[in-house]
Amino acid sequence: MEDQKNQNQPIPFKKASSWKNVLGKKWAFPAIYIGTAAIILAFVMWYQSGVTNVVPGQKGTDGVAITTPKDGAGNPSATPGENGAVPVAGSVQPLAWPIAQGVKYEKGMHFFDDQATKEEQQKALVKYQDTFMPHTGIDLKATDGKSFDVTAALPGKVTKVENDPLVGQLVEIEHADKMVTVYQSMDKVTVKPGEEVTQGQVLGTAGRNVYEKDAGIHLHFEVRVDGKAVDPEQYLLQSEMHDQ
Repeated sequence: MEDQKNQNQPIPFKKASSWKNVLGKKWAFPAIYIGTAAIILAFVMWYQSGVTNVVPGQKGTDGVAITTPKDGAGNPSATPGENGAVPVAGSVQPLAWPIAQGVKYEKGMHFFDDQATKEEQQKALVKYQDTFMPHTGIDLKATDGKSFDVTAALPGKVTKVENDPLVGQLVEIEHADKMVTVYQSMDKVTVKPGEEVTQGQVLGTAGRNVYEKDAGIHLHFEVRVDGKAVDPEQYLLQSEMHDQ
């Protein structure tokens, strides 16, 4: 009877399994983590090796053609010249000398160049009321010292005509590529603001001004690109000078 009672009693459940004993070890979780990471890394390397081994121009495993960009294509750091772009200054039409045909003339004061020698810079300083100022253009005058017709260096639109107390009558003409030509020290002006002019069209006559009184009758000619005065001679037709 007692033996039958013992047989009906439930078998006691073991408090710890073999897996639980393993997981209870301090090294168990680091070992599992490292093993899993190694499996993932091996899979990634296998996949990448399959992609990089595809020859440019052939099809990959998904049927999509793989190509490589041409030299410089899609490179935002490439210079304009490398992509075939033409600088703004390169597209500007050469300027004609702003003096009517048949007038014999010569250059007076030059443009003040920051890169020039000190001697050249001193020659390009305008003295006005005991102050020396950089000359922002070039002066042109007739060899006989008389007045002459001033002409437009480029076709464009007249944007300003005024009588300045220092530089005399002046005309400003706007052209393409953010270029503006300026004509100062004029005696008479024959154009008006808003008027479209052609290259070589007469704008008026040369005269005197207070700012450069020692220069006598002359034309002060400036070229401005994007609002900054530049040396006009880098845009003027060099073959015309001294041929008059």
